[in-house]
Amino acid sequence: MQDFNQLEKKARDLFKNGEFQDALKIYLHMASGDPSLDAGYLGERIAMCYQSLGDLYSAKYWYGRAVEENPEVRLYSAKMLSEMSDLGIDHLLH
Repeated sequence: MQDFNQLEKKARDLFKNGEFQDALKIYLHMASGDPSLDAGYLGERIAMCYQSLGDLYSAKYWYGRAVEENPEVRLYSAKMLSEMSDLGIDHLLH
């Protein structure tokens, strides 16, 4: 079993170095089996990775999950979710 703090430090370092895909893998691993996503924290970090990778639809989903798990604390996620509110799928349905 890996230590949460060690995994978090490695993921943050990878993110800071622009290695978003590898950071994402660690955060997804950490979130696996954690229904609360560590009180929304992991959802927010996953969303940030997806946003940095240009996958805005996935980012929107994970920001939403972060807010669902901890709306009082995940204010950044709520802000990003609000900014992405017009990101829809209508263009795919025509």
